[in-house]
Amino acid sequence: MDTQYSGLSAPAADAMPPPMTSVAVDDFISAKSICTRSHGHGISLLDIEPHHRVLDMYGSGQQRMQLIASELDERGELVANIMGALSLESIERRCTPQNVVMTRLSDQRLSLEEIGSFDRVLLDIPALIGRHLTSRQRSERLVSLLLRAISLCRDGGRVVYMTHGHLAQNNEMVIDQVINDAHKGVALRNIVLPHMAASAGMTLCGGQQLDPRIAGTLHIGTKASCDNRFLAVFECRYN
Repeated sequence: MDTQYSGLSAPAADAMPPPMTSVAVDDFISAKSICTRSHGHGISLLDIEPHHRVLDMYGSGQQRMQLIASELDERGELVANIMGALSLESIERRCTPQNVVMTRLSDQRLSLEEIGSFDRVLLDIPALIGRHLTSRQRSERLVSLLLRAISLCRDGGRVVYMTHGHLAQNNEMVIDQVINDAHKGVALRNIVLPHMAASAGMTLCGGQQLDPRIAGTLHIGTKASCDNRFLAVFECRYN
């Protein structure tokens, strides 16, 4: 396991989808602005190339699809898993680009031909996921989802893990288990977001010493903020 990590800066997430000729265009632009603030850093950290095959692994929605698809050309493909989405726009209002495949993948569904077939994987965890579970069960589920994301990513690819909360058991402790106990083929990258109110991931949680590489993860916002996110970036190196 490579114990080194290098700096990773995110470009501004300012890509716009193609213009829409609809009475709902103002609503779309407003929704896109909100989506960019909520998900833009996670998407930009994917560092998508136009030809990439990208998986939005959980809870994908219309606006996030548009943001990711705008980074791709006709060679690229986005597979958007709508399983776990908190809300979906009506069929009439969907404007799905041709290079987007919408699907439903349960936690257990993983076809062998898809393993290692994606250049980039985004695992953006909704704040409400697993609210019916105990803290331990939720943490175990997040570990399982992140391991699945890594297995779907090809050698040399990238996985971005993003949550919308500050709890260590959903963030740093999940990363610690994945990089040390459960999967040896990944390297954790150091995230740098200039001009952002952000803090490094914690390496000491509840008296437990975590892997020092977790200092390369990032919290955006504060515990008191209604808009706080946690970001971690993995480079997949299997050989």
